[in-house]
Amino acid sequence: MTMEAEEIATHFVKSEDGREYLIVPPGHGHNEVTLPDALPLYEPHYIKQSAVMQTADSLVDYLNRYKTGDTVLFADIAENRIVGQVDYHAPAKAGRVAHRAALQLAFSTEWAAWTAISGRLNEQLEFARFIEENGTDVRAPTGAELLECVRDLQANRSVNFVKAVRTSSDNENFEYSEATETKSRKGGIEVPTKFQLGIPVYFGEGDVELYAFLRWKLAEGSLKLGIQLHRAEHVRQAVFQEIVRALAERTGCPAVFGKL
Repeated sequence: MTMEAEEIATHFVKSEDGREYLIVPPGHGHNEVTLPDALPLYEPHYIKQSAVMQTADSLVDYLNRYKTGDTVLFADIAENRIVGQVDYHAPAKAGRVAHRAALQLAFSTEWAAWTAISGRLNEQLEFARFIEENGTDVRAPTGAELLECVRDLQANRSVNFVKAVRTSSDNENFEYSEATETKSRKGGIEVPTKFQLGIPVYFGEGDVELYAFLRWKLAEGSLKLGIQLHRAEHVRQAVFQEIVRALAERTGCPAVFGKL
């Protein structure tokens, strides 16, 4: 055998678990050459899995299928996230803590819309359009009252607002005047000072009652309007805690508030 042939000579190596490898010198490839189906299949020593659920029902179904006596629910109220740690450790015994199922609660489209506008003053027409598009979320005042308010706001965009007066029905009446070359007129636009909303906090959950208070600003004849949700964060936290309690009851797993 020549020197060149010796340098590229190959040989086989067999591992303890029965695998065979073809070894070649540097600069050459190598491949496993174990015969197909020649090795026994081994099950893993433990399960390593991180599943993400999209509904509370899915999390319940998953945990009820895979839970153990040590499974614990971790509820992170700041992140709207609930994690079921399937293989959590027992009080005096180590656990793998490698198998979990998480539920990331998503806000409903209604909640996202109203919280986005809360605390922000808008131009008159922009506010009117928002109320018109989201009027189905309002439980009180009635739909007819709300529609009349929106029409007045849209019809009187260029008038000069003078002052705001609280009415006997606890609405805010914005008085205005308008002067043209031929005539002048005065009037008022009455807007409810409080809206009662019925919207879900999270996707797939039921409606909750929430109030929105009217906010406004008059400056140099211009009117800006907005709403401020009343104790919205308290409502969100209360709904989150109720979901956690329901999950603990439906799965039989203890729940703690915190995160892994």
